[in-house]
Amino acid sequence: MRLVSLALPFSLLLASFAAAHALTLEMRPGMMIPDLASARDAARHAHGVSGKEQVIVQVADGIYPITEAVVFEPQDSGVTYEAAPGAKPVFTGGKKITGWKVEQDGTWTAQVDAGTSFEALWVNGKRAERARFPKADFIQATGQPLEALPGTKLAGPPQQTMLQIAAKDAEILRGLSPEELHDTNVIVLHSWNETRHRLAAVRLEDGTLQFTGGARNFFSLEPFHRVYFENLRAALTEAGEWFLARDGTLTYKPRAGEKPEDADAWAPAAAQWLLFKGDPAKDEALIHDLHFRGLTFQHQAYTLPETGVGFHQAEEPLGAAIEGDGLRNVSFEHCEFAHTMTNVLWLRRGCRDVTLRDCWLHDLGAGGVKIGESKLPGERDQTSFVTVDNCIIHTGGRYFISAIGVLIFHSSDCTVRHCDIADFYYSAISIGWVWGYKPTPCARNLVEECHLHHLGWAVLSDMGAVYTLGPQPGTAIRGCHIHDIGCGSYGAFGMYNDEGSTGIVWENNLVHHTQDAGYHQHYGRGNIVRNNIIAYGAEEHVRRSRPEDFLAFAFERNIVLMGDGRLFAHVDKNWDDGRVFLANNVYWKPDGPIPDFAGKSWTDWQFMGRDTGSLVVDPLFVAPEKGDWTLRPESPALKIGFVPFDWKKAGVTGDAKWRELGAEEFPPMKYGLKPKAPPLELHDGFETTPVGGPPACARVSAKKPALIKVVTDQPSKGQRCLQLTDGPDAEPAFEPHFYYGPGHERGITRTAFDVRMEPDYQLAFEWRDDATPYHSGPRLDFVKGAIRANGKTLTELPPNTWAHVEVTAKLGADSDSTWNCALTIPGKEPQHFDGLKFEKAEMKTLKWLGFSSPGRAAAKCWLDEIEIENKPVK
Repeated sequence: MRLVSLALPFSLLLASFAAAHALTLEMRPGMMIPDLASARDAARHAHGVSGKEQVIVQVADGIYPITEAVVFEPQDSGVTYEAAPGAKPVFTGGKKITGWKVEQDGTWTAQVDAGTSFEALWVNGKRAERARFPKADFIQATGQPLEALPGTKLAGPPQQTMLQIAAKDAEILRGLSPEELHDTNVIVLHSWNETRHRLAAVRLEDGTLQFTGGARNFFSLEPFHRVYFENLRAALTEAGEWFLARDGTLTYKPRAGEKPEDADAWAPAAAQWLLFKGDPAKDEALIHDLHFRGLTFQHQAYTLPETGVGFHQAEEPLGAAIEGDGLRNVSFEHCEFAHTMTNVLWLRRGCRDVTLRDCWLHDLGAGGVKIGESKLPGERDQTSFVTVDNCIIHTGGRYFISAIGVLIFHSSDCTVRHCDIADFYYSAISIGWVWGYKPTPCARNLVEECHLHHLGWAVLSDMGAVYTLGPQPGTAIRGCHIHDIGCGSYGAFGMYNDEGSTGIVWENNLVHHTQDAGYHQHYGRGNIVRNNIIAYGAEEHVRRSRPEDFLAFAFERNIVLMGDGRLFAHVDKNWDDGRVFLANNVYWKPDGPIPDFAGKSWTDWQFMGRDTGSLVVDPLFVAPEKGDWTLRPESPALKIGFVPFDWKKAGVTGDAKWRELGAEEFPPMKYGLKPKAPPLELHDGFETTPVGGPPACARVSAKKPALIKVVTDQPSKGQRCLQLTDGPDAEPAFEPHFYYGPGHERGITRTAFDVRMEPDYQLAFEWRDDATPYHSGPRLDFVKGAIRANGKTLTELPPNTWAHVEVTAKLGADSDSTWNCALTIPGKEPQHFDGLKFEKAEMKTLKWLGFSSPGRAAAKCWLDEIEIENKPVK
């Protein structure tokens, strides 16, 4: 290798390149090649003189600003960019903040250009907290407004652009100008994702919030929402927080020991660092043999759109600081990536043989690595054979909360090995992007000997340390150490086969201290779960959610050391069909007998053919409570085929310093408190719901959404009502149907609605609790021109005529298992029916209130003015 002096004129440089066997450029601040774009251009010229010879760019110590993405194209192939021996060069997409002044209240201020906007600030190497209210907790949403605030036009359906909180929680917004409201972020947590909004208007008297846009219906995934505000001056109260005003005044409350004169503060400026523009459609248009070694990239920007932002799952379309198409034999080794706003690396279309090895990714606004795209790729567009090896991916989702450490879409033959992924609010690794059993090229992906831990933090729900979707034959997850996972409301799983997961092997994994099951299969087929240790589940240990008519999974040679949770979940009947193969497992509960096996005794369980060769016996670990999972030589698990594995191999390898970095300690895991939805109060005349749309605040389960829609066909009041269309093709037989989640546990609940039906329509109205199986309370059947309850006809219902219905009942401790009904038919006095009996006397809470259509005839029904309210018993 020959290092060429950069003091030479450029023409002489090229001449010397031509004579040299190894071409090496030196990049150094203030010299001929002072930045990455210049180095790229110099390498292009060198290739022009020397042909296809490899070029090495050695990067000297220094800070190298990146103001926009450095673009690499096919002609930039065949170059290695590496730190010079002993150097630690840093590329930054940030802008340094200087000129701090100390204010009387102890805060610091600095001035940036008026109108400047940025979403993050880093001080002395740490992400500062954007001023937030409340600090570590959340506000509970209380309702779904349906009418725009006076003078403010709806920016979309109210179900996506309006939300209500308690008036006391909205007080922090008092006195803000329209511009300041617009700059305030409102983050709404859904189940497994979040939406981030700007405020268009607020009504402080009742806590009504109206947003500049929306992305997902509120209350569509769970019957509650947790909310918090960011970027408002009144919330700047704790050390390490910051706020940026529109006039350019940046305010920071320093941490202990920080001094303004030596503060190293950075704001994000560049949206991307590197962009690789290859074309996988043509061999000659690929970028190949490009390598980056020993480099550090820091600070990346993102600007919240005017309409806010929100994605379906895993921040799926969100970009990255480094993006590439059409790559071959490209690598990043011994690099550091930190202080981002989005993902670090996205290998999109047609990338193959790409490696990320021995890299440190930390303090991430979103996720680490995305592989492939969410749309099904063509043959040349498929990304495959990507390796993420011996990497540390810590502390992600700091802006885009539901981001993932490593996300693999429709890619195949990828390997994630010896990685330590921790401190995310959602899953560590996600593989597959098909819900159900549709074909996908996703296959033969391997997750091996990874340490996956401290996930969820009681923020989001429905996650797994490793989460899978769809068919992916040959995929295996083995030798991983998984622990400390806590959810916001449900679903903090260790190993998670979600919808349609097929052909996946889980083996030799240690999974412990999860809030929910160590292994969960929602639905799928032919998966194998063998030779794993599952321990100390807080609420459950092994879960099967949806039975289907084929072998779901095999569960064999596993050890389950129980904590407080149930052994088998989530409902006992899901284990009755014999379509889970269980054999040669060991089950043990240290502090007492196992209460049941999916509702059965051990004797009955085995009599039914379950768990042949399995034992209920102490597996004899050395000291699991202290983290020693070694089996004693006399362990009974060894006698029935369990093969010991070394869980300590999981995580990064290498020198002591690298392993120590991967062993970063985190606070104790938080488990969610299963937040309850605020009691639903509703009066919906469908006047603000778009024509053709579904009812607000309701869950519509029709496979054909058009069967339930808002129309303008002769409403009882106003201009709109809700139409239900039944017929022989509406499947299942109770469709169309929809329901609300009132969450009423005590007091007196009153429901009312107007109904109009064609003669052949059949409608059922029902209250239920959330028991398994559920208990029904009040029920009305509208059939053959009559309204029926308790097995008798209450009154006749003329066809195509609006009638008014009211149902009232006491709940909780005040319930006497009876209900009252008032029916008003046009031309008649209101009729009252008191003391009607609940369908099941055990029903004490109202968690489900719904309308279903048990008929099969082609007919229509209309509903209007639906009311749900709950008041204390006087």
